[in-house]
Amino acid sequence: MQTIQVELSLPTNSVLNDTYKIQKVMATSKLSIVYIAENNNGGDKVIIKEFFPHDIALRDLDNKTVVNRLPSTKQKFKELKEIFHNEAFIMQQIDHRNIVKYIEHFEENESIYIVMDYYEGMLLDQYLNKFQIQERDHLYSDIFLPLMKALCYLHKKGILHRDIKPSNIMIDSEGNPYLLDFGSAIFYKTAENYQIFTSSGYSPLEQYSYKSEQGVYTDIYSLAATFYFSLTNVIPMDISQRLIEDRIENVRYYNKKVSILLSQTIMWGLSVHAKRRCPSLKYIELIISLEHNINRIRTYLKVNNSK
Repeated sequence: MQTIQVELSLPTNSVLNDTYKIQKVMATSKLSIVYIAENNNGGDKVIIKEFFPHDIALRDLDNKTVVNRLPSTKQKFKELKEIFHNEAFIMQQIDHRNIVKYIEHFEENESIYIVMDYYEGMLLDQYLNKFQIQERDHLYSDIFLPLMKALCYLHKKGILHRDIKPSNIMIDSEGNPYLLDFGSAIFYKTAENYQIFTSSGYSPLEQYSYKSEQGVYTDIYSLAATFYFSLTNVIPMDISQRLIEDRIENVRYYNKKVSILLSQTIMWGLSVHAKRRCPSLKYIELIISLEHNINRIRTYLKVNNSK
């Protein structure tokens, strides 16, 4: 998500649901505007995500009501609003320590608002800037193992996130990771077709189709892509560039500190074709745990040998 022009957003100090006072715009995506707000019943900060499809929406004269721009996009507006409502419904089903916490949702201003806990911290892509790629061993146990537990939790509930990437992972002030943004999420076991939502470099081939089967392996690709970026500072080559001739570089091309086993596991997760892709988060979790323990032993031996 990116910072947006203030004129598209709700005015500062607008009150929603007789409870939440808008403080400032935090970010935007194609379908939403995200605000930091204050709960008037206690003063706690919250995050509020507003349905606002930028390509086809406008503010009415009251500078609050969200309206469809043209008669020709009326059906599209309705469909997108239903997708946003589905996001709120999915978030209602989720309660995990490493997933952004849902508070409530409501309709107002001809729009939908999802209210979530506020976290003091930064997005993963910003957090990584604090460390050289050779100094990221802590990511294994502190960031990726908790995220995989959160994903396993989702998958057991029949939910695919479908948009795992560094800008959808928040690291709070204590170093805890949180998975954000369920705008692309679906109940994959009952879905008959799939809305196409993609992020360049992070989305697998099957997400570019309404009909292609999607499953746990779909999130595995995006997680592997996020892991790849976190260990290399390089966004993986987009899937569209890998179809004819796959020239994606191995993780170790950029970071020799990563073991051969872990690098091969990440590349397995990035397989173009779903049937050739790593099918289980448990396997990746095992390899990451092994890598973490080996690095701990190396550090211990290095410290003791230097005494």
